[in-house]
Amino acid sequence: MDEETTNPQQPHNDPTPPQNDTRDVSEIFGKKEEEKEPKNQPPTSEKTPEDTTENTANDATEKQPAEPSQTKQEKTGNNNLLTLLLDIGLNLLIVFGLVFVIQSFIASPFKVYGPSMCDTLNNINDECQRGYGEYIIVNKLIYQDFFGWSLSQPSRGDIIVFHPPHSEEQFYIKRIIGLPGDTIKIIDGEVFLFNDAFPTGHKLDEPYLNEVNGHKTKPSTNQVTTFDVPEGQFFVMGDNRRQSTDSRSCFRDVYEVGCRGEGEYFLPEQNIEGKASVVLWPLGKIRTLKDVTYF
Repeated sequence: MDEETTNPQQPHNDPTPPQNDTRDVSEIFGKKEEEKEPKNQPPTSEKTPEDTTENTANDATEKQPAEPSQTKQEKTGNNNLLTLLLDIGLNLLIVFGLVFVIQSFIASPFKVYGPSMCDTLNNINDECQRGYGEYIIVNKLIYQDFFGWSLSQPSRGDIIVFHPPHSEEQFYIKRIIGLPGDTIKIIDGEVFLFNDAFPTGHKLDEPYLNEVNGHKTKPSTNQVTTFDVPEGQFFVMGDNRRQSTDSRSCFRDVYEVGCRGEGEYFLPEQNIEGKASVVLWPLGKIRTLKDVTYF
């Protein structure tokens, strides 16, 4: 029997030991990851730290609200304050406007100065005041001209406040004695009226004069005793005839130059501010000023 022999070049059934693989693990598994990526996705670029910081700042800006609620509240508060100030300003404007209209066209306060109207005015505690005294209300509405119509015309006996012809800054208070067209004469301490109703003259009864002045009316230092009142003008005198700067002296103090022309004896109607109607102060002297009847 032939003996079986072995061929040394015939391969054996045992596996051949693996050779060393020099590939990196990332290369092996990386291919699989690349295969999973979408085919159309553009390659990503590597970001620098500066880009990361900028993107973070942009994200923070985008996430910040457009207008914080606190700012809205501040604006609302400012609008409310502005509305309040405008409202106050408008109310003050209305108040000042009403005061201006009332004092200019309806009534205004006036503080009597000096002794020229004693005892009718400024006689406090039985003493004639030589400075400021009684506080009165001047009715301006009564003489206002509304397109040729008025409540009343200046009348004989009215106590009026006016500024004299020679000064628009000073204000006097006197009583109307002569009307336009009248002739006033001072005869033996009495005042006589001459006009169409009394062509021969009429002595005026003046109950408002006190004992010192009653029946003792004198002309001024110029000794003029007859006064022809022009149209649109008035002849006025104070109730304290001995201490009154009035038509007799051309509304100037006796120590001044005096009258500088015949027309200065009279008061133009446009110079009249209004009629004294009520005494408001002192409280113990509150009263209305009554009209006088001469006839």
